[in-house]
Amino acid sequence: MRDSLPSAADGLHLSRDAEANGLHARFVAARHAGQLLPLRRGVYASREQAAAMTAVDRYRATVLAAGHQRRQPVFAGFSAAVLWGLPVVRPIPAEVYLLAAGASGRRRNGVVEFARRDGIQLDEHNGLALTSLPDTLIDVARTMPMMTAMVMVDAALHRARFSGVPQWCTEEELIAVYARRLPFPGSARVLAVLQRCTTLVESVLETVSRMHAEQLGFPEPVLQYPVVLPRSGRTVNLDLAWPKYGVWGEADGDGKYLGNALSTGDTRTVAQIVLAEKRRENEVRAVTGWNCGRWDWDEGTRLPLLRAILLEAGLPITRRPQLRPQNGPQRRR
Repeated sequence: MRDSLPSAADGLHLSRDAEANGLHARFVAARHAGQLLPLRRGVYASREQAAAMTAVDRYRATVLAAGHQRRQPVFAGFSAAVLWGLPVVRPIPAEVYLLAAGASGRRRNGVVEFARRDGIQLDEHNGLALTSLPDTLIDVARTMPMMTAMVMVDAALHRARFSGVPQWCTEEELIAVYARRLPFPGSARVLAVLQRCTTLVESVLETVSRMHAEQLGFPEPVLQYPVVLPRSGRTVNLDLAWPKYGVWGEADGDGKYLGNALSTGDTRTVAQIVLAEKRRENEVRAVTGWNCGRWDWDEGTRLPLLRAILLEAGLPITRRPQLRPQNGPQRRR
């Protein structure tokens, strides 16, 4: 029955479309049978769609559903960032973020509308009206937790060393948008993100790791530190390095292995990549004499575990820790 119902381009089902096509009774029957599940008033996903959704997928569908309730929606902030395709760490907010039609913002029925300001630029992505990527990142940085913002900003600024994929935006573009929009609420939070962002991290876990290392009071690392291996003569780049203390760190998220392999055409299995990484670690240790701390996603996102790994590698705490009660970012599910 559901297959015979009209759907929007994004696959969602709208009650108004069913009524316009004379299928209101069939639509109601599908809803009562549990074949259609509500996202927002008048907007539904099929039971099969909902079952296959991750948490980010569910949020994206809710954002699109809110857009269907408006005549000309412009998505902003975290919602626009998800639609742009930027990486997400949990927690995921419940609210949908849009750009208001006028100079006054408001919060109503799970939708936050940002006041429209002079200088905010709009763009189109996959047929949707969004705030420009730099404006989106500025709004994420001023309204979301710093970790959420850092993951997105680092990903947007990343300069791929192997795949040739261009940056999504540049530091200069972000700074220009920040300056153009001053003064604005949350500008100090945005500045804190801009002071920490980098083009060098290559995975979400690297961003999370360096932010957690800062929070724990460890010294600031050098990112992508180059080391020449004498056997092959090739240069490898260490994720995080502390040359002064003879320590380096490797953030081994599964996305690093799988994502990088896909983007570079690497045909090795994950097991082969892990073995190669171990050999690489031994070569780096032989050249530098440094100790290596290695962690995966679960270890890098739990402050006590990352602290123990870095201390065991010989890295001292040199600053006052800035610890707050938290569970840390979670995997995107």
